[in-house]
Amino acid sequence: MKAFVLPVFLLLLAIACLSAESTPTELSLNDGSRIKGRVMSVTASEVTVMADFGVLRIDLAKLTPESRAKLAEANKPDTEALLRRVAELEARVSQLQQENEQLRRQVVSVRSTPPSYRPSTSGVQSLTTSGGGSTATAGRAVSISSTGKRHNSGCRYYAGGRPCGPTDGIACKLCGG
Repeated sequence: MKAFVLPVFLLLLAIACLSAESTPTELSLNDGSRIKGRVMSVTASEVTVMADFGVLRIDLAKLTPESRAKLAEANKPDTEALLRRVAELEARVSQLQQENEQLRRQVVSVRSTPPSYRPSTSGVQSLTTSGGGSTATAGRAVSISSTGKRHNSGCRYYAGGRPCGPTDGIACKLCGG
């Protein structure tokens, strides 16, 4: 549940930012100039406005009293809508948790069942010679060098390595080890 708290919080924060007044607002400054743009946020000391020419941070002291009143009125959150949205998001999180649990159970059941395909060994021909040795001797016939390359016993670089398995390391390009 804790893993979903942060995404839900971020989603609520994004919704709050997007639900901010999306229509352009015209703010009047004390010096007589006007700024038209979308109000992004309002704090105790400043307002952030996205205008056509960029994002502006304006001190509330520079705004006319009418503009400050307009911002205070527009900044009131719609608590009922936010509570409805929180309830919707909580229901969605609950649904996703249930789906996640079902998927985990499916993965566990798939892993616990044995594979239905079993290759037959009757049609496979042995790659060893007729007098071939056991797998232990085949393991000794392969060595890995200090560079991580795997070499067969017939390779010129075979003697300098340590014993390894037939699938360890990278195969030598000369002998195919």
